[in-house]
Amino acid sequence: MLQRFMRKKARALKGDLTTLRTANHHRRPLTRTVTIGLIAVSATLYLWNLKALIAHILKRVCVEALSRSSLNRFASISLSALSNHRREFVANLRWSIAHLSYLLDVVLERHPTSYLVILGTTCAVLIFIGGFAFYHLRTRKQTLGDAFWEAWACLCNSSTHLKEQTVVERATGLLLAIGGLMFYSLLTSTLTAQFKSRMEILREGALFEVMEVGHTVVCGTNNHLSTLLKQLNKAQDLAIKNKTATSRKKTVVLLSEKMKKSNSVVSNTIKECKALNVLVRSGKLNKTSTFQTVGASRASRIIFLARKTDSYEADADVVLSVLALQPLREEKSVQVIAEVSKEGTAQLLQSLAGQNITTVQDLSSKLLVQCSRQNGLIDVYHELLDHGRQVIILRHYPSLAGYKYRDVRHSFQEGIVCGIIRDGAIDFHPKDGLALESTDRLIIISHKNSSEEVSILPATAPAFNMASVARRSLKPLSKIEWSIPKKEYILILGWRPSMKDIVAEYDDYVGPGSELLILAQEPLKKRQLVTSPLKNIRVTQKIGNPLNETDLASAISEVEACKSSTDALSIVVIIDDKWQQESISKSDKQSIYALLLAESVCIHLKVKVASLVAELVDTKLGKQVVKSHDTLTFIGTSELIGLVTAQVAENTELNDIWTELLNPWGNEIYVKDIALYMKSGEAPTFQELADRAVFRDEVAIGYRMHNSTVINPASKDVPLCFSRGDSLVVISEFEYGNYQGN
Repeated sequence: MLQRFMRKKARALKGDLTTLRTANHHRRPLTRTVTIGLIAVSATLYLWNLKALIAHILKRVCVEALSRSSLNRFASISLSALSNHRREFVANLRWSIAHLSYLLDVVLERHPTSYLVILGTTCAVLIFIGGFAFYHLRTRKQTLGDAFWEAWACLCNSSTHLKEQTVVERATGLLLAIGGLMFYSLLTSTLTAQFKSRMEILREGALFEVMEVGHTVVCGTNNHLSTLLKQLNKAQDLAIKNKTATSRKKTVVLLSEKMKKSNSVVSNTIKECKALNVLVRSGKLNKTSTFQTVGASRASRIIFLARKTDSYEADADVVLSVLALQPLREEKSVQVIAEVSKEGTAQLLQSLAGQNITTVQDLSSKLLVQCSRQNGLIDVYHELLDHGRQVIILRHYPSLAGYKYRDVRHSFQEGIVCGIIRDGAIDFHPKDGLALESTDRLIIISHKNSSEEVSILPATAPAFNMASVARRSLKPLSKIEWSIPKKEYILILGWRPSMKDIVAEYDDYVGPGSELLILAQEPLKKRQLVTSPLKNIRVTQKIGNPLNETDLASAISEVEACKSSTDALSIVVIIDDKWQQESISKSDKQSIYALLLAESVCIHLKVKVASLVAELVDTKLGKQVVKSHDTLTFIGTSELIGLVTAQVAENTELNDIWTELLNPWGNEIYVKDIALYMKSGEAPTFQELADRAVFRDEVAIGYRMHNSTVINPASKDVPLCFSRGDSLVVISEFEYGNYQGN
């Protein structure tokens, strides 16, 4: 019925138009122009399925305007019609506008390019109306084509209408100029948005395959992505200096499911890496087609970063990604480095991908515990893991076959020999009388670009007094038995799922009877600690806000009641899961605030404090705080993990070395009191200290003097004047040991 009604109204309107054209052939041009416009609006409203009321009003207005040309009659008709049907008119108008907006939204959603079509149609309608207006206003003194062209000129150039002579022509030109400004503004913004969207797609690599050869693919993002990129950049710089680089810039492809280009830290890091050509791509990491897009089969190495905070979920993602990569690794020529959390995941990946995959385990808990217990150890790790400083390198010297290990150890001037690798086994403490074989590789701490040629020096006897060295008992005991029973009292502020690993690490290092209290807002039901019984430490869990002074004072008092007045308290603020979910910067700020508040409470309660340590992500912020408040210490565990991953990415053979050095079951790096290696008043050289360390089954790699860390001293024969509190940095199997000294 509605269609029949519309057709009937259209036929009636057509008859009215014919009558109007015949009766008013000699009316003024302006009247005809206005009439044509009103009739066009009326027809448009019909086409858009509006109610008959609006079209009826417009038709009556047109008839009266042409027959009487009376403005009063025009106003009275309009006002009477609107007053009689105001409510219905407003309701119908609102519905029509809403319906029109809905239809337009649907069209634009289904066909985004239709926006350009609408703009073009609007432009054509303006030109059509303006052209006919100029044609009739000038009583057909110019052709219709010229009139259309002038309307187009007014639309394109807003100053064209200034040359019009009559008021009506100027008004028409002004309206066209305003329409043109709106049209070109919308067109420019639309084209800009389309171009930007297209460029985003191109940058994410959704269309084109990476055609590089020998590039590095980094899959996933986390907090130490920036650290990894900086280290790869330094490695490329060193390769260029040593003339071993195959290209001026190394190509690195960052692949992630949702690469956040708005991340200012990563963006700034990319700008700083002048030796890298960084490409950003996005795609599903569990699909083979994604790896094919980044040219994974032609890459030299592929690095999988842990992408989730939950260790099990992160390991599952890595396993699925490696499985998706397998069809492209038929020749097994691509080296894969994957960050995992569990040892079982590492074994699973080895069985799935073969020997050409290297797994880097999450050592954040181990690094946190080790660095929080030993002052200055964090600086040692930074020295040994930074490509621009002293690093661990593996060198093969077939010409040294047959020489004694002691002679080889004394012959290096630019580096420090830390041990050997024979038949795949790492030995940090070979006997001095051991003869080297041609297949042995030396573990050396030196500059990465060092290419020292070794000349064997004549063997000499140790030039030191054995009485100056605190000797260790020769009785073979376990690591726990070696440790001096030393109680420690620790307060941990914050909570995260890996807390059970942190507690287990503390249990491996502290003496029996130690106390550990955890203060966090996490409910006790959601906390899961180690299921195996702890040998040396008793854990107490307390609910409270580490940022609240009352809760903090209660926790400190509880730990203080368990220890004697001579024992010191260690306070460690870890990255709380709830803080990190909001933002990294906010998490770091809250960690620093909690540590400062804890120090203030300890001063107020007169509690003796051994160390105040905060775990941070932004190491720049940590350096700034420590510089102004030197009683605090910060540990960037995320940055250290990135440094380890970068070292392994450059040389996968270093993975076994760092795995042993960062685990309690093997040799580790310790910062030990210098008094264990010299007597008061002595000024030994570093070479003498190194020989004394060998006497204790240790390897001296540097020292700390006046809170400054030196690894691999440039001159090893210069006498050193140590003072109380200075330390020697050694690689040793035991932290304390039962010593027999004078």
